Amino acid sequence: MNPPSRKFGLALTLTLVASPAAALPEDREQPIHLEASRGQLDQKTGVSVYEGNVVISQGSMRLTADTATIHVKDSSFERMEAVGKPVNLRYKPAADKPEILGTSQRVEYNVGSAKVVMSGDARLVQGQDVFTGDQVEYDLKGDVVRARGAGANGRIQFTIQPRGQSVLPATKKP
Repeated sequence: MNPPSRKFGLALTLTLVASPAAALPEDREQPIHLEASRGQLDQKTGVSVYEGNVVISQGSMRLTADTATIHVKDSSFERMEAVGKPVNLRYKPAADKPEILGTSQRVEYNVGSAKVVMSGDARLVQGQDVFTGDQVEYDLKGDVVRARGAGANGRIQFTIQPRGQSVLPATKKP
């Protein structure tokens, strides 16, 4: 497989940087780094596939996967799918918010809807809040997390710590 052309790499970098990712504002100013064992680009369709220990990073954002497929249309980043056992995602949405850590079998990111959908044993952790389910969706614009269990009887779990209270049990004074 041939590596992507330099022109496409620059276009991809510029479009990803300009995307409304929910990372620190200064992250969008950082270069995007992609590493993989191999990659292939179809310039007619705008689809590139990277395989083998894929690592994508930009500022505080880091994604690791077995395979990542990136879709670009009219020189604009549209969406990305990453598959792995597992896919790991880490980023800091704002300086005053805790880092977000995610793990699942599949991660899809759609720029237009600004949503990250994690599926297959999905787990999203922000600070001490934990969201698990077969599918966990994070709406970057609305800062909303949604989860869904597998099948008709599938269950989800949320553990949300109260705000403004210590997470350690209070000690009794004599």
